[in-house]
Amino acid sequence: MKKAFCFLFLFFSLALFSNAQELNKTVVDTTLDREVIIGYCNRFGLSWGEFQPYLAEEYEAYKPHPRCIRKSKKKNENIEVLIVLGTWCHDSQTQVPRFLKYFDEAGFKEDQLTMIGVDRSKTAGDVDISSLNIERVPTFIFYRDNKELGRIIETPKKSLERDSYKIIRKKH
Repeated sequence: MKKAFCFLFLFFSLALFSNAQELNKTVVDTTLDREVIIGYCNRFGLSWGEFQPYLAEEYEAYKPHPRCIRKSKKKNENIEVLIVLGTWCHDSQTQVPRFLKYFDEAGFKEDQLTMIGVDRSKTAGDVDISSLNIERVPTFIFYRDNKELGRIIETPKKSLERDSYKIIRKKH
């Protein structure tokens, strides 16, 4: 039994380590002459480098509407959110931290969120996002049971929390 446990532990540790190498990958954008995140990323990847000040400032300053937060808490089960962002993009630098604040306050779990960084050509390196039809970033895509419910593209119409709630309250 101990051998089996040790084997499983080692297997999952190696699997996590190998996946972690693909997370938060950066490339130098020669047009901008700076590093940008490309492919799958997480908050840790956004919390250092040039994106970090935006993440910290916008997250702290943003105050989501409490009523939308309460309503979203009741509807966030079985919701998954995919954010396609550009760390080089002003709208991503503003809207992604604000969305993360809403996401946290509305009680979503971290495993309900996937983020993918793209370059200025809207490609994500080894991650194929062509089927997502991304034209502008950030794009927030909401899913329930693997079915797309709706999107917020670039900037919200009213506010991130109001637009998000309007999407997640849909049946399908």
